[in-house]
Order: sequence, then structure tokens, then C-alpha cells
Amino acid sequence: MSDSPTSSNGIIEILSIILDPLTMLKKTIDTVQEIIPGADDDLKEKFHWINCSLKNITQFNYTVVDNYFSSGRYWKAPEGDKAFSSVTFSCCNGDGAITGATGGTAFNLWLDSQQSFDFAVGWTDPLVGSMKAGVVESAVAEAGYDAATREGGHIQSKNLYVGKDEKGNPSKFYIRVSASPGKDPMSFVVQQVPYVAEDDKNKY
Repeated sequence: MSDSPTSSNGIIEILSIILDPLTMLKKTIDTVQEIIPGADDDLKEKFHWINCSLKNITQFNYTVVDNYFSSGRYWKAPEGDKAFSSVTFSCCNGDGAITGATGGTAFNLWLDSQQSFDFAVGWTDPLVGSMKAGVVESAVAEAGYDAATREGGHIQSKNLYVGKDEKGNPSKFYIRVSASPGKDPMSFVVQQVPYVAEDDKNKY
């Protein structure tokens, strides 16, 4: 998959003011460099457990909209958070049972007060088998679980989005979400990526 969409389902206009490139770059670097706390000792005592990190490298807030469990439960449930933030949530086997920790979580990334980009992540530390992670463009948590693989993966938004910067100029971007398997952490990263058309690239 390329680093910039060559085709999309459409261009969606949003009402948000898009940050200028220098501000976006500084906030991106700051968020990437934030330290993710490791799993606490009580969680590590569980038979199966995962400490998930979610870095929101966008100017948009997000909320949790759906949860799915094939096995296990949350140790620390995910919550919505602000722009340019780093958080963790964790999963473990069920109480009083020897199970895996497998499931998915779906989120809305709010591009303005009405429109959102929806994505679902999958996370698995099964009773038997490999740890997996995945992501899909969906508001259904089970779809994230179904997308989980040993290799992880990434998606790019089916649509491009366009807002205006502080000077009133159009500013296009797409959303990229990556999923990387691991135990501590299993990593999910959401990025707001400026879109440069092929014609503009050829000018340089």
C-alpha cells in the first residue's frame, strides 16, 4: 500500500480549521516522543494479558463507540481522549477462568462536530496461537478483531478530507492508522497526513 492514496471514494469537506504544517510537525514530534507506561505488576500476574498503546497524532478528539470480546475482559478500559495524545488500555483473561484476551475496540475520530472517521482495532493474546493486531475502517469492534493478524497492518481512509487553514486556503489530508502486535505495548497509531497530489509532487 502506498503512502498516499492514489484514488479515494471521495473528498469530504469538514468545518475544522486545519493546523499549519509547522505546528502540525511540532505536535507530531512531541506526541511520537511521549513515553508509553508499561503494564503494572498486577496485570502481569494474569494468565494472558496485553498492554495496548494508542497514539493519536491528529488535531482531532476521539471517542470509544463499540467493544467486542471473543475472550477475556478489559483490565483498564479505553476511553476517548484529546488531540495529540498518548494513552494505554489493557486486556486480560476473564476472572476465575483460564482464557485468552481477544477482542476489538471501535473509535470515532471527530473531524468536526458532525463528521467522524471510524476505525476499529483488534487485539489478541489467545489461549492457543499467536498474538495479533489489526485495524479496519469501521465503527464495529468485531470487525477490528476479525482484521487482526500476526503481522499487524495499516489502513488509509477511503476518503480524502478537506478543511481550510487559518488563511482560508483549502487543506487536504487523509487518516492513516497502523497496528503493531506486541505484549507491552501492542501499538496503535492514528495519523493525520497532508495530501499532496501527483501534479504538485512533480513541481519539486
